[in-house]
Order: sequence, then C-alpha cells, then structure tokens
Amino acid sequence: MPMTFDKCYRVGGCVRDRLLGLEPTDIDYVVIGESPESMLSRGFTQVGGDFPVFLHPETGDEYALGRSEISTGDGYNDFKYDWKGITLEQDLSRRDCTINAMAELDDGTVFDPFGGRKDLDTGTLRHVSPSFAEDPLRILRVARFAARYDFSVAPETMALMTAMTAQGMLNPTTLSGKPNIKPERVWKETEKAMLTPNPHVYFEVLDACGALKVLFPELEMMKGIPQRDDFHAEGDVWIHTRMVLEEAAQLTTDHSNESALRIRMAALLHDLGKIKTPADLLWYPDGSVRGHHHSHEKPERFEGLLKTLSARIKMPSEIEHFVHKCALTHQEVHRISQAGREGLTALYERLDLDRIQRHDKVFLADVATMCAADNFGRRVRQKDGSTTRPDKYPQGAYLLEAMAVVATVKPGPIMQATMAKEEARAIERHRKPDKAVILEAAKTAVRTARRMAVKRFLKEQPEIEFGPGR
Repeated sequence: MPMTFDKCYRVGGCVRDRLLGLEPTDIDYVVIGESPESMLSRGFTQVGGDFPVFLHPETGDEYALGRSEISTGDGYNDFKYDWKGITLEQDLSRRDCTINAMAELDDGTVFDPFGGRKDLDTGTLRHVSPSFAEDPLRILRVARFAARYDFSVAPETMALMTAMTAQGMLNPTTLSGKPNIKPERVWKETEKAMLTPNPHVYFEVLDACGALKVLFPELEMMKGIPQRDDFHAEGDVWIHTRMVLEEAAQLTTDHSNESALRIRMAALLHDLGKIKTPADLLWYPDGSVRGHHHSHEKPERFEGLLKTLSARIKMPSEIEHFVHKCALTHQEVHRISQAGREGLTALYERLDLDRIQRHDKVFLADVATMCAADNFGRRVRQKDGSTTRPDKYPQGAYLLEAMAVVATVKPGPIMQATMAKEEARAIERHRKPDKAVILEAAKTAVRTARRMAVKRFLKEQPEIEFGPGR
C-alpha cells in the first residue's frame, strides 16, 4: 500500500517552534481517517498500549491516529481513548495549550482553530479547553513552557491551575487513593525546565498557582526567612535563591547539559540549611532583623531536607551528591582567602577530590561556577544606602589553583612508605602491628605533605583583592 495519507499533518511542538523561528527537535504527525489496521498494512509498527501510535518503517518518525481522550477516573492514567471518526479539530482540542494545538500540511498551510498563532505573537500560554484540568501534569508543562519561552500565563489558565492545585490534583495520591502524578514525571519536567534559559520562571509559575508548596515545600519555607541586609540587601532566602538560579543559568549557557543541570540544581538548593537557622539568629529580642545564618552549611542543617526533597521528586543520586557537596562547602569557598594551609587541605578532603576527579574532570570547576552564581545572586548594601551587584569573584580561580596544588601530592606512595615504616618500627619493638594506628599514621603523613605543598603555594601567591567577605 502507498505510504501517503489523505489527511496527514505535522502537529504540536514542531509547528510551534517553526513559527517561532526555532529548529524543531522532534516532528510528530497525526493522521485522520485511518485505522490501526490500515497503518499496519502500510508497514508501520504500533508502539504503546494505551492509544494508537505508529513508527514509520523508513524514518522512524511517530504517526498518531487522531484521537479523543475521556477521563474515566481521578488518576493520572485514568483515560479512555477513541480514534474512530475523530476530526483534526477534535484531536487538537485535547492538547494542553493553544500554542501546541496547531497543525501544518507539507505545503506550510497552518490549521489554527484555537488561536495559537495569536498567543505565540503575544507570548501567552492559554489552555485550549476545560479538559486541561483532567491532567495535573499540564501544570508543570505550562510552567516549563513559561521558563523556556519567557511567556506569561493567561489569567484564566492561571486560575484553572490554581483550582486544580487546591483540589489536590498534585498530591501524591488522589482522593480515592490512586497514585497521582508519578515522582519520575515531576523530575522529568523539572529537569527540562532547569535546562531552559529562565529556570527561575518555572518555580515562579508553580508558586503563583500554589503548586510550589505541594511539590517543593522546602522552597516555600524559604519565604520570609531574613538575611543580613549588608550582604543580602535583596531580601529573604527565597528571593536570593531565585536570583542565584538566574545567575547560574547565565553562567552555564555554554556548559554541557550534565554540568548545567547540576550547577543549577545546586544553585536552587545550596541554602536549604537556612530553613533551620534558629530564631535567635534571625531576629533580635526586639523583633528587628538579625539575619545571621551561621552553620547553615553543616550537614545536620541541610542534609535531611535535601534527602527528603530528592526522594519526593526522584532526583538522580549523582545530582543529589553534587548539591550536597556545594551546600557543604560553598561558605568555605567564599572565605577561601582566610583558609590557610589547614583550611585548604581540609577543603580538598571534604570535596573528596582524590576520588571524584578521577572520573569527573569538571567537578571542581562546576563547584566554582555554582559558588560564583551564589555570589552574584545577591545585592550588597553600600554605606550610602544604595545596593550593588558584586562585580567579581576571584575565589573561583583561586579554588581551582589551590586544589590543583593539593592534588600534586600523590597519597599512594606516601601511605605505602609510611605504613612500611610503622610496621617495621612495631616489629623492632616486638609489638604486633596495629593496622588502625598504622593507617592513621599514613593518613597523617599525607595531610602533612599536602599542608607543606599548600604552604609553598601560599608563600608564592601574589596579593589578591577578594572583596567583602561572606
């Protein structure tokens, strides 16, 4: 049978992106008036069990039969699909936003029954129909599109998203106890949003419709937590966090997706420990703001919060590990000019660079980038009352240089030599070698060698202007 169809259209994101002047990453097709049998007879392969989608035998492109969706319950997967007698407009009406509800023929003719082109021109995200409310994942998709295209959400769509959230549609389970949105889907949408040009917008949209406190309650808790006005004149911890994320996005435009994602996630979560700052450090007895966050980088402050959030959204363990290292050490990096040989050696070990840098060559550079974003994502109060954005961060380059010096000390030969010496000494004294004592002596010898290397480094360092401390 021929491979052509009477009614075949490009649909969705590829039409949207072409009209925006962007190169579509995927091309999806919808076919009207066909059946599973006619598709299979043309050599297409059916995939998926819920609704008819077929792979082209030569290109591998996805072709879907035009379909309708009917909600049959209150769960994410409770839908019934029908393809018989469905028109193009009926198929487009089930889509989330008007900008995704357009179809296009090969000759460039665009079918736009819901005003998607106008909304593209005005930068508006608007739901197509009330059926939007049947799928809570669409709330996250709208937030992601806002971050990707820097579009605004139509008031009526924001109102619908707010109502959906208030009805519990983003809760882990439905009112009948069925699973709601799978955590993996929350992570997938968040991952995509974090790699957009404006990831902070994703969380601002979620916040505006009440979804932030449901999906990311730790971020919600940052609101209203004060900071020192001299170093953080921008406002509370939540304002600072959004600014740091915005800076991280700008600093990672040329990074790999892997690096950009973990740097941006660390920017979002590096200050989780501030949520647990004791009240007497936040306010003076008279109620005025103190805003001191001493020890917010300690594991007992942030670790539990990070683990809980990570488990809730199924954040990959390798990203959680990177966030943990940044939360643990970012204050040390900010104050690295005061570290000295003891501090620099301890920082190297706390970052676990001996192990990590064997398989992750950009780990330290990514930590430095996150710390730079943290520095730039704030405002400093000047003596005249004005506020300024920090204009430099020499700590990043200093960190890379200092850690490279520590890395020149190879622990293996030093440990072997020390352990052999300690074992021989024990034998000479007619004692049984104590493995724990010998191992500790070997570790001490490595630290001593590292401190000596750092001492030489510090002696040779030119004077560096680090700017105000943190």
